Amino acid sequence: MRTPGLLVLSSMAPGAIERIVTYAQMAEARGFRNFLVTESVTDSLALAQYVAGKTSRIQVGTGITNIYLRHPLLAALHVMTIDQIAPGRVLLGLGTSHVPTNAAYGIAMDKPLTALRTYLTTVRQVFRGEYAGLARMAARGLAVPKTEREIPIYVAGISPKSIVLTGELADGSLPLNYAPQGLKEVVDGIARGAQQAGRSPSAVTIALIMHCCVCSDRAVALRSVRRTLAFYGQMPFYNRLFARQGFHKEAAAIAEAATKGDMQAAAEAVSEQMAEQVAAMGTAQECQKKVEEFERAGASYVILYPTAVDGDYDRGVRAVLEAFAA
Repeated sequence: MRTPGLLVLSSMAPGAIERIVTYAQMAEARGFRNFLVTESVTDSLALAQYVAGKTSRIQVGTGITNIYLRHPLLAALHVMTIDQIAPGRVLLGLGTSHVPTNAAYGIAMDKPLTALRTYLTTVRQVFRGEYAGLARMAARGLAVPKTEREIPIYVAGISPKSIVLTGELADGSLPLNYAPQGLKEVVDGIARGAQQAGRSPSAVTIALIMHCCVCSDRAVALRSVRRTLAFYGQMPFYNRLFARQGFHKEAAAIAEAATKGDMQAAAEAVSEQMAEQVAAMGTAQECQKKVEEFERAGASYVILYPTAVDGDYDRGVRAVLEAFAA
């Protein structure tokens, strides 16, 4: 098993930021590869910057930064700021987020694939000091920033076209909610995109994000994973992904229940087979075997995404940290 990373669900609830820093420090002490934060009604880049300042070795980053919430120039400059604070330790994870999430912010997701391509290209230009706006600033006598080292950009696209785009333009992929057999579409799509861009598919890292519930009580673990998958399954992108992987009945039932606001029924719609395939659950050894299964399916490495254990998120994160300590 290769060294895993860790992704935690961000929050601005009282005490949440302090807990996230504690998790990051625990992950660093236990030899995890990286520590990523989500953008769940939070500012993922600001939080990653804070975590970077509270750690010393571990790679920090975002899983993901929503491209619709910031101009790419601002995002690039923020990432470059983090790189100055923590040289060589920042990873920028980008994604379009989801229609319901962006709609809540009053943002229309117009042509997401085009938006993602433009965003990636612009961020690269800023990193290299080639962005046209910066050239105009330089002409006025201002110093133009430029990265001193490569800053990896990963993309969390899960539509077939966005996966190909990832292979073409990104350094890595952050696929979520895949089963091992379904990961083939990521491996093949990245290979197509890389070949179209004239580079090797091996240049693109597949950092598979895996839901993980370390809990020896099988019934509790299954219940916890079902709730998590139902939450993601109500979002159209992920619902279609579940259906593409053969979970047609489950995807339809989750969507129907979520439309009625019945998340309990949505969780019950997640079959045991679906839960077992998409997530790791059970003892530490069982979860470690699931990581190895994803690696055999094509993941370069796995980023563990702890689930709350019967609603207790702190318990879920700490269980994962202990189970996968180096």
